[in-house]
Amino acid sequence: MKFSNRLNSLPPYPFAKLENLISTKRQQGVDLVNFGIGDPDLKPPEFINHALIDALSIPGSHNYSSSSGEKTFRDSIAVWFEKRFNVILNPDEEICALIGSKEGLAHIFRAFLNSGDKIAIPNPGYPLYANGGALLNEFHPVILDLDCDSNFVPQINQLQDTDFSGIYLNYPNNPTGAVVEFSDLKNIVNICNDKGSIIVYDNAYSEITYNDYKAPSILQHEEARQNSIEFHSLSKTFNMTGYRIGFAVGNKTLVDGLKKIKNQIDSGSPKFIQHAAKVALDSYVNGIPPKEISNNLKIYENRMNILTDGLIKLGYDIKMPFGTFYLWMKIDEDCENFAMRLLNNGVVVTPGSGFGTSGNKYVRFSITLSDANLLKGLNKIPENTS
Repeated sequence: MKFSNRLNSLPPYPFAKLENLISTKRQQGVDLVNFGIGDPDLKPPEFINHALIDALSIPGSHNYSSSSGEKTFRDSIAVWFEKRFNVILNPDEEICALIGSKEGLAHIFRAFLNSGDKIAIPNPGYPLYANGGALLNEFHPVILDLDCDSNFVPQINQLQDTDFSGIYLNYPNNPTGAVVEFSDLKNIVNICNDKGSIIVYDNAYSEITYNDYKAPSILQHEEARQNSIEFHSLSKTFNMTGYRIGFAVGNKTLVDGLKKIKNQIDSGSPKFIQHAAKVALDSYVNGIPPKEISNNLKIYENRMNILTDGLIKLGYDIKMPFGTFYLWMKIDEDCENFAMRLLNNGVVVTPGSGFGTSGNKYVRFSITLSDANLLKGLNKIPENTS
């Protein structure tokens, strides 16, 4: 039996070699400090867990939901979005619940593009965009090379000179931690409107920001309602990665197309999980998160400061990002070689090449580990002598 051409079109999984080596090290009893995985070590707030348990007793909670999500959840999304971004949404036409934002990001272009159509892919960027979003759907990825000089934001001439029917954007950004100015977002929207191109805006880290930075929604630019759909996840904000719950909002035709795709392949997230997600969003007051989330952000910000200061003391050229729980560090050698040297010292980092060729001289640190492990990891990292 042979794999399909579309599956064979995917590049080798970039982290497979490293994962095998990590497994071998652990079997050998090596004490590893893992900066690699972006899965929160902090727990969901107790009020969310209690809401989940309570929801199991609600009549009908064991039944199918719908692909678009429960009305009560969509209503809460609309209220949260208005309070957080001052954007009014129609919960019936401009909102769709998701089984985690990842599935929506992978499916959305299937509703609007045809085989061979071009999708602009940021480089570096979340691997799903090029692989699950483009190649697996037989679209043609057009690579947008980004660098630190432009803060990893596509430039006007770059967009104007590139032919594409859709584009993935993600700010605050994984893997770089970069953020985008609202003026840049407006320029991107206007260019894509002129091209008739769809913008898929991944805003999964909108609530993980530092130094008083507040991430915008692309929908705050009124013109974005013509061509944009924005994706949010409760995974990072509320430490609910395993719950698999998120949502998409934006242009009603784009949302409707996503619903039509989902109608064919899923029956929605479980009702009891949507109830817990509704309670999570309802915990915001006038766009301000509850104390549990604010406290988590303080923990992340403190960890980011510890990691940034520690790497600077070791001689690395690094700046603290304004968003996400990732630190993107430039190095003077091949990223996989550097990652292997650190692994031999008992430290796991993610090679930047896994996020595209523009990441070949970078590694990514995640701060989803305890302060004690973070400090232990820093003690294992060699000084930069280059």
